[in-house]
Amino acid sequence: MSEATESTGMTQEEALRQAEALVGEALREAETRCSVLGHYISDCESKGARTSAWSVAIRELRMLQDYRAGLLHRRGLIQEAIEYPVGEPPMKRPLPPAPSRDAHRVQQQIQIRARQR
Repeated sequence: MSEATESTGMTQEEALRQAEALVGEALREAETRCSVLGHYISDCESKGARTSAWSVAIRELRMLQDYRAGLLHRRGLIQEAIEYPVGEPPMKRPLPPAPSRDAHRVQQQIQIRARQR
């Protein structure tokens, strides 16, 4: 446990869950702003008004999309850390059954028949 979590009495999992909530909130805010900018840009384009404000909105939207991608990456890392705590190996999940060769043959036959028509 790090000094920060020791001083607050917070477990590592609680800190990760709090971080996940904060990232989720930031994602919602970024997505809301992206939506507003998208509507503004669309309105400008439909009116043929590609002004400097339109250019600023385009740049802001691109920056927000990059920011959102970073937040999504962070959230994935946080969720992975919650699912697989340090020192615990990931649970082994059973492999899905191998696909049947018969199903593949039926699919090939259907495709061949469709080509012959």
